[in-house]
Amino acid sequence: MKRIRAIIVEDEKFCIETLKYELTKNCPEVEIVQSCSNGQEGIDAINSTHPDLVFLDVEMPYMNAFEMLKHLDKIEFDLIFTTAYDQFAINAIKMSALDYLLKPVSGLELRQAVDKYLAKKGTGISGKSIEALMSQLLTNQNEWQKIALATQEGLELVRLDQIVFIEADSNYSVFHLISGKKIVISKVLKLIEEMIVNYDYFFRTHQSYIVNLHHVERYHRGNGGSLDMDNGKCLPVSKSRKDPLLEKLQQM
Repeated sequence: MKRIRAIIVEDEKFCIETLKYELTKNCPEVEIVQSCSNGQEGIDAINSTHPDLVFLDVEMPYMNAFEMLKHLDKIEFDLIFTTAYDQFAINAIKMSALDYLLKPVSGLELRQAVDKYLAKKGTGISGKSIEALMSQLLTNQNEWQKIALATQEGLELVRLDQIVFIEADSNYSVFHLISGKKIVISKVLKLIEEMIVNYDYFFRTHQSYIVNLHHVERYHRGNGGSLDMDNGKCLPVSKSRKDPLLEKLQQM
């Protein structure tokens, strides 16, 4: 039986020892060539040993699993993630068709994960899945980020994907959320636009509106036109912003 050269990247010593024990007991074909306690050690070990398989902990201090993967020039190995519980990470991993193990790792699930690896080995599926995962995370990380809004009552932390549109109201701006809630802050729309300039799914459609393009349902033609939003609101589009808006919508 051909040996599977593997690396463990895990910040908890107990979890490393548990995984080693279960591998020895249930997956004798797996040879652990190195154990690493953080992301940087993992990068160095991967570059020097060129493993077939990496058991990678999702939640590590300083550099988590996904940040570690971004720092690798090439990914020429298969991955099995380990995680205590991170629903966002699990959903992203599932969508990319990669495998993961919930801690504490059981021998049966470990055996099943290694069997899956053996079944797809050499097909090129894993490399494509890792690319899909990184793309999914890059997209979703921005949407799941929160923005801090200073109101009269205090500070509201709002997820960016929950914002349908932002409306100018004199020297104030009103955030319209998918829940129907409105949050008023004492900043003009121009300042809000500068705050969210790095999130390309927000677009200034009019002197009075910034919209989240993910919440647009329909564009109506006209001098500038208008947008139907998924919260039932219809918003005007200025003539000068019509063409760049349509270009953006066609790219989505």
